[in-house]
Amino acid sequence: MKIRSFLFLIVLITGISCKLTNDSPDHVFNTIGLNANKIPSNFERVFKEFRQHKANGTLQLPTEDGKSMKKATCVEVVKFAYANTFKEDIRRIKNLNPTEEAEPIIKAGIELFEYVDEIQNKDFMVIAKMIDEGKSDEEIDAAAKQLDDTKGIILDEKQSKMMDLLLPYADANGVEYRKF
Repeated sequence: MKIRSFLFLIVLITGISCKLTNDSPDHVFNTIGLNANKIPSNFERVFKEFRQHKANGTLQLPTEDGKSMKKATCVEVVKFAYANTFKEDIRRIKNLNPTEEAEPIIKAGIELFEYVDEIQNKDFMVIAKMIDEGKSDEEIDAAAKQLDDTKGIILDEKQSKMMDLLLPYADANGVEYRKF
């Protein structure tokens, strides 16, 4: 009986110590910093590219079997390309086990990724629908510019806040990276 209790205690302590292991600075940096590269920096450019693909007839999605491509609406492409872009990143960030030093970075990363996810799931759909409805280039450009000038500014601020925390953390912990 004492041996079983002792083994149970060892398993329990091992399980707890594994949970207490913090993610490495490299892992924190890769999970947050590298994935931030997927965030569009210019919404006007994104929608100009969509309009160009629609005009060229190259707005397409993979078929269900994934073996070929089929024509698609802008709304369908936006749903396919952006609806879940950041969901997995948000989940990974929330699952990080940070040191106390990395906690503000995690918080800023979650705020950033949740904000851009909201933009892509709501605002992108509005502009994609405008493209599908054949609204004028001027109307679409104005909507994309307004998105850049409002939520884009807030997004830039959130991204800067996160990077202002992440880069000194990476430097202090010997994480190698390059700025472009």
